[in-house]
Amino acid sequence: MFYTITDYYDPIGEKKIPTKCPDCGNNNCLELSFYQRRTESPFGTKTTKKVTGILFCHHSKTEIAPVLWTDEIANYFDTEKPKLRLQPNMFKFSKRFYILLFFLLTITAVVVGFGVKEYITATDIENISKGDKVKAMYSGIEKSNSVMYGDTWFLVQRIEADTVWLQRHKDHNNEKGFSFDLETSNFSGELIKASLPRIKKRSLESFDYENQPFTGIITEIETD
Repeated sequence: MFYTITDYYDPIGEKKIPTKCPDCGNNNCLELSFYQRRTESPFGTKTTKKVTGILFCHHSKTEIAPVLWTDEIANYFDTEKPKLRLQPNMFKFSKRFYILLFFLLTITAVVVGFGVKEYITATDIENISKGDKVKAMYSGIEKSNSVMYGDTWFLVQRIEADTVWLQRHKDHNNEKGFSFDLETSNFSGELIKASLPRIKKRSLESFDYENQPFTGIITEIETD
């Protein structure tokens, strides 16, 4: 990313000084102008305490470079500078900064939220118990030899040792965003027997594939 930082010098005061001009040699023709530095970037504006001066000769209509200033002129500059009313030393954020900050905070919230959800889901699966409901991308062969595949839910009916009995929901769907009614009475499908250790790794695997051929990946869990 490339962006530009620009310094500006805002006028904050003027002072005519009755000293001899080091350029033209005339008296009463010099004027000191004072400027306060302001720095701008795409993300904000910073007002500093730095003060610079420009010496102008009204007789010759020229600016006198600081290297030509006499000690008397320098003393005038140093004497008048503390009397100036400066703008407060501050940093003001730009609208672009707040837009960028909002974007970054949104991204951070999404990432953190996703991480928390993943952690909670993993913890819930690790502690799966009777009455919990799990959603899975599931495929299997029905007793009628018809193939079933898609998203569906299962109700945990029983857990013994390393075995879990799951009651399948009456509905399954292949369309994203399908809404399942998770009332217990709707879990009226086939009762399947699956491996508990594999479920804790989000995998549905049959204990008896010859009689109950199915496989699946757990994508969501609702605890009882």
